[in-house]
Amino acid sequence: MPFDSWTAIHVPAANTQATATKASAGAGLRNVCMSITVILAATATAPTAVNVTINLIDGASGGTTYLWRTTLSLPATAGATTGVAITGLAIRGSVDTAMTLEFSAAGGANTIESVTMSGVTERG
Repeated sequence: MPFDSWTAIHVPAANTQATATKASAGAGLRNVCMSITVILAATATAPTAVNVTINLIDGASGGTTYLWRTTLSLPATAGATTGVAITGLAIRGSVDTAMTLEFSAAGGANTIESVTMSGVTERG
């Protein structure tokens, strides 16, 4: 049974890795991701074409216990945008553990990344 809803968002400056972490829900509780939105966009100046991976991690930033992953490609075109938006999920993290949605790295000069995840807290 869900106890609390939450949202974690990060839209950093250009050429900066986007990463959003929902802290551990507390003793005996887990985070459940219900939606994911990730965007990779070029600024008004064309970037170098790039491929980046987005990871939903059971744990803190940089962890390798992946709950979900995808790759986005951005062409070398000014103003280009690519992304993924998924709702209706129920991806359960481990009890007493943070959950992180992040790009694998910054997209490079003239790119902007954003990550948003929302979910609920439930008893483990």
